[in-house]
Amino acid sequence: MGTSQSHSRTPSREPLPNGHQVMDVLDPTDKTPRRGRKRKTGKGDEIETKKIAKLNTCAYVYQKLFLEGEDSDITIAACGREWKVHKLYLKQTKFFEMMLEGSWAESKSGRIDMEITDPNIDADGLNAVFGSLYHNEIEIDLEKIEGTVAAASYIVLDSVRERCAEMMISALSTDNAVRYYELSTSYGLDYVREKSIELILHQFWKILSVREKLREVSHDLLETILTSPNMFTLEGEYDLYQHVLQWIYMKENPDCNHDEPNEQFNSNIKNFFKTANSDFLLMKYVDIISKIRMGQILIRSDTITTIKNDGLIPIQIVDGISSQLWFSLLQNEENPKPLEMSDDEFFETCNRLGRSLDSFPKCWRWVGYNSGVDIMLHVNDYSVCIIRNCLNRKTPYSVNLKSAHVLHFRLVICDFKGQISFDTGRTSWAMKPDETKTVFRLNEDISTPISVHFQYLIHKPIDSSTCVKKYVEELKAKNNGDVEP
Repeated sequence: MGTSQSHSRTPSREPLPNGHQVMDVLDPTDKTPRRGRKRKTGKGDEIETKKIAKLNTCAYVYQKLFLEGEDSDITIAACGREWKVHKLYLKQTKFFEMMLEGSWAESKSGRIDMEITDPNIDADGLNAVFGSLYHNEIEIDLEKIEGTVAAASYIVLDSVRERCAEMMISALSTDNAVRYYELSTSYGLDYVREKSIELILHQFWKILSVREKLREVSHDLLETILTSPNMFTLEGEYDLYQHVLQWIYMKENPDCNHDEPNEQFNSNIKNFFKTANSDFLLMKYVDIISKIRMGQILIRSDTITTIKNDGLIPIQIVDGISSQLWFSLLQNEENPKPLEMSDDEFFETCNRLGRSLDSFPKCWRWVGYNSGVDIMLHVNDYSVCIIRNCLNRKTPYSVNLKSAHVLHFRLVICDFKGQISFDTGRTSWAMKPDETKTVFRLNEDISTPISVHFQYLIHKPIDSSTCVKKYVEELKAKNNGDVEP
């Protein structure tokens, strides 16, 4: 027994390789040797020791070489600041590798003067990116991430770009989605752009409710949003129209106080459009205004009056769309065939409605004349139903008692973060009078608040954008393409 035990311990008495320690073989609170674990613990300590040494070395290199510029062989000047750095470390980036190993003058010089034209690149961003070349870490301030992304993109440092993208995705919310979308579009962060636009579309109704966020939306982004089948709004098209008025007002008056009380802010908008040149605004923003589905707004007498008084949409356009609506109504009543259309046609012209729910049950309709078809939605804690109401409930308009109407629709439910919980996709249903269709069976764990978004068509719609574009084309021809503000 004794001899056998002695042989088993012999290897542990041999000299240890450099860097190995056996300090933690024993538990600090226990003086009793633990047989059979000595070598394993020693190996673990070797790994830990090497890790600590590596981290300390990185910190030393960062302090001495980058922060203090010791033994620097090249100076970089940019954004009003200079860095004493080292060619060996700079060559980790494609930008400096080509510069220092090619035929550029900087390859033989001890100085690089960077001419920065990108307004997003600043000294702090460059400092963080240069520092990351010396230290396997980078401190990223999400409030100033534009500077870091721009600097990393400028010198083609993909590792920092990827780290910035990861942090942006993890921090993505309606508060920063527009900002991150524009940033990722500018610098080719494709996945950030994809996730940002997804959130913007699903929760655009939240962005609309905050003026500061709405004013951040660019012309191109708003056009993209208004044409997307995945743009979810609340209420309906009239709500979109009102917020487009706000958006145009803030774009034309960039110094306006968006924190004013609603009454004062709305009064300022009203006064602005009364005195502004509506033809000039229509030409400037035709790509936006034409995306508003005016045929879904001019279905109530009060909204017709309001839009005529707002001053943005000329009366000729309102009257032209109203005429199209009346003609379409007659055609739809006279045509016995059910409506057929492609997915593209559906999403380009469908009614876009929605509602936010904080509790169950709820039953509601959206007001406005709908060719005599009264559609209601009912949501409780276990199902979502669509109802064609004819005689069972009161309705503000006369109802069409036609034996069957084909409803083309898509119904989506999103959670409070904008994630889609349920989605029917584009589908259809031949509705009979007073018939109810259960669309979803809800999970027991669904929690409020949620948002319900309903896209639908019953009859062949009109394309109101043709009236807007025709008016603008005639305006351009009349004024040789130029209208003064």
